[in-house]
Amino acid sequence: MLKRTLFFTNPAHIRTHFEQLVVCLKKENQERSVPIEDIALVVLENPQITITLPALQKLNAANVAVICCNEKHHPSAMLLNLDGHHLQGELFRYQVDALLP
Repeated sequence: MLKRTLFFTNPAHIRTHFEQLVVCLKKENQERSVPIEDIALVVLENPQITITLPALQKLNAANVAVICCNEKHHPSAMLLNLDGHHLQGELFRYQVDALLP
C-alpha cells in the first residue's frame, strides 16, 4: 500500500484524535483528518504551524518521518523513530563509546 506525504505550507494546528491526524487550517477554519497509519512523511514548512506532543509521539510510533523547515523553506530538522531498527541503536552506542581523536 502506498503511504501519503503531507506537506504543510499554510498556518495550521495539528493534533490527534482516535488514531487520526487532525489538521485545523487557520485560514479556512476547517478541520480535516487523515489516518496515521496511511502517512509516511510529514513536512512542516510554515513557522506558524503548531503540533501537539501526542501527535508527534503517535507519528513517531507509526514510523512517520517529520521534517521541519527553516525560514528559507529548507529542511532543517528531521524526527525519526529510534526504536524502529536495532542497527540504529547499535550505531548510537558506538558513537557514545568512541574515544576522542
